[in-house]
Amino acid sequence: MFSSDVFSQSEEPKKEEKNNYYSLMTLGFNLGRLNQENDDTVMKGAFGFRYGMGYVMNRWINVGAGVGMEFYDIGWGNAFGGSPSIAFIPLYAEARGEFTNWRISPMYSLEVGYGFKIPSQYENWDNKPGGAYFRPALGWKFKKNENFASTVSLGYLMQHAVFKRDNSWEDYTDISKTTRIYQRYFIQFGFEF
Repeated sequence: MFSSDVFSQSEEPKKEEKNNYYSLMTLGFNLGRLNQENDDTVMKGAFGFRYGMGYVMNRWINVGAGVGMEFYDIGWGNAFGGSPSIAFIPLYAEARGEFTNWRISPMYSLEVGYGFKIPSQYENWDNKPGGAYFRPALGWKFKKNENFASTVSLGYLMQHAVFKRDNSWEDYTDISKTTRIYQRYFIQFGFEF
């Protein structure tokens, strides 16, 4: 009466297709200090956030690019005896990947690029130029499904910067140039989709 085909065909649930591209949004907290002594910045370290996109080659290596905003020091201005806030916009290339194929998997990331200095609120600081940007991290990826995961990672970041301060007035010329390397440890939380 019934062919054997009817019973041999079973309804299998459709498997979710894996996307070959990824997007990543993160928020991180930077902790550290300048490598100069006698700096009057009130708070050494602050926070940063970023957005990246890329291509999933395999689980070990994904490549992409991103942009962010990093605050290295939060100053409170001269009224409180502090310095201006220090912020950069990094543009970077990134490589990231997972060490296992587990639902909770150890992961790595590496960002390399250029950070553009956001001008200070003080007119005598000509600090628009930026410098090299480097940011490796290790962490964990918590997969909800093939196309969504949350991440937590710890890492180190380094930002090179050049500051030029002009304290000239009338016939007196006083221009000083300072090179700084901001070094911060960070903890970062993100969503990958």
